[in-house]
Amino acid sequence: MSNKIYAVISGEIAESRKVSQENLGKIPNIIRASFKEVNINVASENKLVYEIIRMDEFLCLTENPKSSLHSVLMLASEYRNRTYSELGIRSDLRLSVGIGPVELFQRELRESDGTAFRSAYAGLQSMKRNQRLNIETQNDDLNGEFKVECGFMDILIHDWSDEQAEAMLLRLSGKNQTQISEELNISQPAVNRRLKAAHYEAIEKFINRFEVLMA
Repeated sequence: MSNKIYAVISGEIAESRKVSQENLGKIPNIIRASFKEVNINVASENKLVYEIIRMDEFLCLTENPKSSLHSVLMLASEYRNRTYSELGIRSDLRLSVGIGPVELFQRELRESDGTAFRSAYAGLQSMKRNQRLNIETQNDDLNGEFKVECGFMDILIHDWSDEQAEAMLLRLSGKNQTQISEELNISQPAVNRRLKAAHYEAIEKFINRFEVLMA
């Protein structure tokens, strides 16, 4: 049996009942476009293989758990930005990351099984309505740390304005403040204010800490 570790993400849109039926029908394409944007901006070994399960639920997998938090936060900010720009609504994703082996690979993710899948599923089911991020590993000490850090992330993500989410996406994509200002056609100080209000530096520290622990 392989000892290779994967990251599996089980996700759904938050408070889907508040989304109109007309807009709900557009959500799968927005999710697909969000994954496409993330995969354009990450290295090939960090790409997310994804599958939409139904209108508002999806699964994805990456072979590089170390990069999974960074990719998940890009996905969250891209989705928030797209739902606002395309549908004129504010909508978030609930994302549960399971870190571990995958003992059974099938052609479709929904038919695959293993520790990482079960951790992702169980994490999503255990999340409270206002939670946006959960991380489960096979290490109880790490899980305790991630529970605290994800609690802070829930607050930050929930408080993002749509403009802050857009700036976060571009910064997480590797663009510097000058490049972001040119893309958004706003001043560099305005970009700086958006990133500060979104608490980018704190989020970057969490990403760096996660990558150290997953190394």
